[in-house]
Amino acid sequence: MEGVEAFLFFLALRGEAKREEVRARFPRLVPLLKALGEEVEARGETFRLAKPLRLSWFAPLFQAQYSPLLPEEERTLALERLVEAAFRSAEAGEPLVDGDGLLKAARLFQAGSRALLEGNPREALHRYGEALGLLEGEGLPFPAAALALLAQAQEGFRPGGKGKATAQKALRRAQTPFVREVAERILSPATDPEAPGP
Repeated sequence: MEGVEAFLFFLALRGEAKREEVRARFPRLVPLLKALGEEVEARGETFRLAKPLRLSWFAPLFQAQYSPLLPEEERTLALERLVEAAFRSAEAGEPLVDGDGLLKAARLFQAGSRALLEGNPREALHRYGEALGLLEGEGLPFPAAALALLAQAQEGFRPGGKGKATAQKALRRAQTPFVREVAERILSPATDPEAPGP
């Protein structure tokens, strides 16, 4: 059905959306909800996807829906969610995503996240650096999610080094709860080796 992918992409970017925002963008909402069935949850006046954000389903959707013609805010949010999906896929142990261009960057973010989760911040720094290099080569800004993950790797590699400054930059740009959670974890006094104990 026409519009199903666009609706999924819209919800994936926002995490959740109010009914009036959804109706304004998708006036023929009922057929979309019927086509998606249990993939979309309606809670009161809010819609959200029932499935967790993972590259296994978001990468093909991203590839089909992402375009330089999207409004800048949506392009930025799409990159944020791509990086978050890469981390969530690494957490879930999903195989590395395949693809070129921005999906290659997603694969590097996923590999870096896997290394970070396995306790190898040096390897994570290398993979994140490669991914950021690809984004820079495309003329794209660094997503706040990428900066938050980079900060986590920096802090793991050299506590008290660049990690906190990078986390603050990520927090200033944060558009998603994921970025705020990762950045605040690094900036928390509990992660400061010189902070007084409990």
